[in-house]
Amino acid sequence: MKIKINPRSYGVFFAFMKRIPAIILPLLLIYGCAEYDDVALDLYHTDGPFEVRMEAVDTLTLRAMTVPDDSLAMSLGSSNILGVINDPVFGKTRAGIYTETRLPINNLSLGNNPVLDSIHLVLVHTGDYYGRLSDFQKLRVYELTENFPEQDTLFSNIEIPHSSLQLNQNREGHLIRPAPEDSVMVDTVLQPPQIRIPLSDHFGRKLINANGTYAFENVPGYLEAFKGLYIVPDEDIEGMGAMYTINMLHVLSSIELYFHNVGDTVGSRVRFPINEFAKRSSRITHGGYENTHEALRRQVIEQDQATADSLLFVQSMGVTRVNIQIPYLQEIADTPKLLINKAELVMPVAEGFATEELPASGDLLLLRIDENNDNLLLLDDYRIGRDYFGGMLSADETRYTFNITQYFQQVMDGVHNNDGLALIAGGSAQDMSRVVLNGPGRVNNPMRLVIYYSVFE
Repeated sequence: MKIKINPRSYGVFFAFMKRIPAIILPLLLIYGCAEYDDVALDLYHTDGPFEVRMEAVDTLTLRAMTVPDDSLAMSLGSSNILGVINDPVFGKTRAGIYTETRLPINNLSLGNNPVLDSIHLVLVHTGDYYGRLSDFQKLRVYELTENFPEQDTLFSNIEIPHSSLQLNQNREGHLIRPAPEDSVMVDTVLQPPQIRIPLSDHFGRKLINANGTYAFENVPGYLEAFKGLYIVPDEDIEGMGAMYTINMLHVLSSIELYFHNVGDTVGSRVRFPINEFAKRSSRITHGGYENTHEALRRQVIEQDQATADSLLFVQSMGVTRVNIQIPYLQEIADTPKLLINKAELVMPVAEGFATEELPASGDLLLLRIDENNDNLLLLDDYRIGRDYFGGMLSADETRYTFNITQYFQQVMDGVHNNDGLALIAGGSAQDMSRVVLNGPGRVNNPMRLVIYYSVFE
């Protein structure tokens, strides 16, 4: 598809040039710089042959539906999501992490006769979280029994076989109260906020016994012996819980092995890092829709249009999205002497669902559904920039507004089919938020498409 990223090079600007005599162009440009405060404002130029009427309409039919979202790429950023949250509206969602570790250097040596002292998995917080931190969670660590798949991009529905034997030192799991903003003291040194999970002596001795073998010579040997880890919270949780992001590329995010050699009076430490070459991905699972808001359940399971006309549900991490249709757009395209100046999609936040612990998503992203209904594509409006495109939560946290003028014009001109739009949480692979929106069928403050247009008589 040929991409046009200059807003003046497509649609509105050249449409003016083609359809409006130069004698009235200055008048229209002056109006275009003003706010659309007056609807159905008539403009006349006594020396020209045209009457130009500027109008706005926000009663176009919209159809929308909450649907399960597709899996998302979870291997591209520097952080991954971990934790479990029991949302009273959206239900239970859990995020675990698959990750490789790496040798710190090729031909690693632990000395002539190393002896295990202790071993920890260290996961450094980014500081971002969503939910209630005061609720305890239990983390379990498992060793992978197969290597990561040979593909560059890993998705949120990934499953890699792992051993049923826990690597935790405590077989009951590692109980934590997430503290992504609290520094910790380690070996008398204040370190960044982190989770430190003691691992079993059995796993520690496996690393010790790899000393002097092919496993410590290079990466292929290491990954043959140590395929990776799966870190996952228990699904059962008392209270709301929380999700948080782990800085996987932090120098401290690693397996820390403490050991000494026989006869030595001073111990040593070596880190097996999770670096930029290590494969990793979050795995996101949802607990089903039995304990969710009735409108969400009925839309996802039954495709119930009545509830979708009232409320719509967007959850990040590839859980739910909203599909939007503009069914009668072609009738506008067939209207003679009509020029679209601006098209805005306004999405009000439903009242009563956002809380201090579960705030509305900071931004949403609107994508174009392709003709085969299997890909979501960026709009050309987005390519102009977020200031133009919009999608950010308003300052008063009541709405999101998208400028879709180019998309609207392209559909009218037949450049794109009218296959609909998909609304997802912005930055879904790193974001943990959700939002409930007013549907297009509400009497008061519905989701709506506002069209500013010119009619030439």
